[in-house]
Amino acid sequence: MRLVATTLERAAQPNLALGGLNWAYVLVGAADATLLPYIPLYLFQRGLGAEQIGAILAAAAGCSLLAGMVWAYLADNSVRPERAVVGASVAAAGVVLLFPLAKGAFPLALVTAALFLARAPFTLLDPMTLQRLRDASRTRYARIRLRMSAGWALWAVISGGAYQVFGLRMMPFLYAPMVAIFGLWVWHALRPVPKPPVQAGASATGTRRLPSLPVAMVGFLVACFLLGASSAGAQNFVALRINILGGGALLIGAAAAFQALTEIPTMGSTHLLTRHISHRSLFAIGCGVYVVVFLAWGLVSDPAALALLRLAAGVAFALTYVAAVLIADQLTPAHMRATGQALVKAVMFGLAPVAGSFGGGLIYGEVGPRAMFIAATVVVAAAGVVAMVVIAEPRRRPKLTDHAPARLEPSPAAVDER
Repeated sequence: MRLVATTLERAAQPNLALGGLNWAYVLVGAADATLLPYIPLYLFQRGLGAEQIGAILAAAAGCSLLAGMVWAYLADNSVRPERAVVGASVAAAGVVLLFPLAKGAFPLALVTAALFLARAPFTLLDPMTLQRLRDASRTRYARIRLRMSAGWALWAVISGGAYQVFGLRMMPFLYAPMVAIFGLWVWHALRPVPKPPVQAGASATGTRRLPSLPVAMVGFLVACFLLGASSAGAQNFVALRINILGGGALLIGAAAAFQALTEIPTMGSTHLLTRHISHRSLFAIGCGVYVVVFLAWGLVSDPAALALLRLAAGVAFALTYVAAVLIADQLTPAHMRATGQALVKAVMFGLAPVAGSFGGGLIYGEVGPRAMFIAATVVVAAAGVVAMVVIAEPRRRPKLTDHAPARLEPSPAAVDER
């Protein structure tokens, strides 16, 4: 009876933690859906050209890269990531309201860069989740992460319809309360958890805090760079292409929702896929799907068809994103997992978009959209090849969580994730 009572008590605690994480992902996805798909179009409607938009997005990505790495280091050493995320939501809500006051290319560039700088701690949400799942199957991460896609899908359509009717100038006034609600939820529902103990080989004095990265991790970061650069170049400017071909904000929002709709079932099934294929294969398959999508974007000239192709892009994003998180978690030491995740995020969503946004805008403006999408196709194909070459095929091992520990801990299926 005592064992049963202890088991029930411990089963109740993950429910609260996972429930808080689930809604955190829903809310951040909903907030981002009101902002990120529309920034290129917003800047375009403010009078900027493709080259200027690419340069601004590149500068913003660079700011996000540097800030993300600083916050990850602080989270691994001194700062509670939960509090950093709450502070970032407050800062982002304030900075986005400066957009209506910005007149001209340079002020718009400053506000955009400041906004991405303020949002940088949001990358800590993934290591926060993995830390809470350290005693459970890591494949459950995908089932939590898909909540972000669900929130994104719903609010991409809602915000797209609102911008179609009232104009994109209301974008800051919709994003500000949405991101503030996300911060309030994190402050309320996600309490700081104890950090894992430093491994025996690591120094506690801080004099040897930066061990060398494994060669496989360095190679994987190259693959992440290629993937992120190609994706930034293609996906940032497909919205602009849809608009030029006659589609409006509603179709752009629907396109973003299409991608999220296929992300949800794909992420939900990754725990089944990883039983049969490795994480590196999952990443490479996602890159292969991107190859087909980017090539089609370069050949198709119908705005509705361009939007519908985002359905396949959602599958590609889900496969590559989940695989990247799991690969980074495996290749970095336990006491540096926030830094490992931040490295992948910084390269894929920070450093790579600097090159992809700037290069994509330059090619789009000087040569044309078809050349830009074909270049993105070649680069993303190279990303899949690099991942398959540099990451060794893991040895098949029995899953310990499916055997003895299951008698002492509640099984993953017994935890209600709602």
